[in-house]
Amino acid sequence: MKLFFYKMLMFILKPLVRPVLFMRRIKGLETLDKIRRSERFGIPSVKRPDGKIVWFNAASVGESNSIIPVIDELLKHNKDIFVLVTTTTVTAAENMAKKLSGKNAIHQFLPVDRRAYVDRFFDYWKPSMGFFVDSDFWPNLILSAKAHNIPLVLLNGRVSDRSFAKWQNNLAFIKPLASAFEFTFGKSDDDCKKLSVMGFENAVCVGNLKYAVPPLSYDKEELKNLSSQIGNRHLFVVSSTHPGEEELCLSAFMIVKQRFPDVLMIIAPRHPARGEEIKSLVETNGLKASLRFEGKEITKDVDVYIANTMGELGLFYTLSDVAFVGGSLIKWGGHNPMEPARLHNVVLSGKYVHNFQETYDLLKSEKSVVMVNDEKDFASKIKGFFENPDVAKDYMSRAFYVAEREANVLSRVMEKLKPVLEKFDI
Repeated sequence: MKLFFYKMLMFILKPLVRPVLFMRRIKGLETLDKIRRSERFGIPSVKRPDGKIVWFNAASVGESNSIIPVIDELLKHNKDIFVLVTTTTVTAAENMAKKLSGKNAIHQFLPVDRRAYVDRFFDYWKPSMGFFVDSDFWPNLILSAKAHNIPLVLLNGRVSDRSFAKWQNNLAFIKPLASAFEFTFGKSDDDCKKLSVMGFENAVCVGNLKYAVPPLSYDKEELKNLSSQIGNRHLFVVSSTHPGEEELCLSAFMIVKQRFPDVLMIIAPRHPARGEEIKSLVETNGLKASLRFEGKEITKDVDVYIANTMGELGLFYTLSDVAFVGGSLIKWGGHNPMEPARLHNVVLSGKYVHNFQETYDLLKSEKSVVMVNDEKDFASKIKGFFENPDVAKDYMSRAFYVAEREANVLSRVMEKLKPVLEKFDI
């Protein structure tokens, strides 16, 4: 009954779709491209290529990044197919434009979840198979795919405890959607159990696809250039920081500086546009800062180097042996610790890591991450690693081993997918 009311509600709300999209566009949440706006109504902006299309639906940047290795494997072994990727966010679309460039792949924005729009989408693209990533369950989209006889697979299925509690009270709503999926791959055993209760059949765990993303890339010439500027100074990186967190990191830095006067801290904020703001904060504390965006050298008197550029985090992780992953000293929820681990860093983090809880639980179980309680504890741990490089190497080695081992999830996924793809002649 609730599913029926949802479909009726989306039908009735048609007059509000354009105003809502307009407001989202003002906030930067929708594309400004007039031609591509039509995609949100199921109207294509590019011509459909001939041949079979395999469709992937991923909500945002993280989910869409996780499917790139799967897409690459599919295209490598079947050069006659095209891949269609749909996402909902502008940042994911920009990211996909880069990641899919030069491949037999197309990106489109996901249509708003009205039956007329999603039917139009499927009538045009006619995908031979569809993959949903994570937990992006749009009812009309799923039911329309089923009506169009498109076999669906759930990849990297995830259900938080909070969502699961809601779904348990609404099984009559979720079970018809779950029945549309031919195969289900959960990212953990716990997720598989939850998905089974929700009605997803044959749920199996193959691991978290987000671990299969290749190590962050970097410019080797820039690495050589910055290494020569930094020399033998003690160095640590603070990445993906948020407002209110840089103050804590600076407090820790000043404690470390009392013991190691030559120390350099590189801050790579989550949002590079905050560079000037962070520079002012550094200077207010009587320290000298330099902005990466300005292209100035890291001179000996620079205390904090602010990496306010996009796509260079791999460079700074490679420069350093010790990395603190931000969003975790404040109640943001943390960021991906596997990224510095795969580039040979000791990984430190605050206690607020609920966005990556499973990943941190895994690293903690194998003693390959260092958790800190506050800025004083943060400083103490940094000083300890500087004073005992052998201890640092042990943590670094363990973190790298776990990250590399989990990165092999791709081979496990493809092995499980092989009979699925063969069944539908992909």
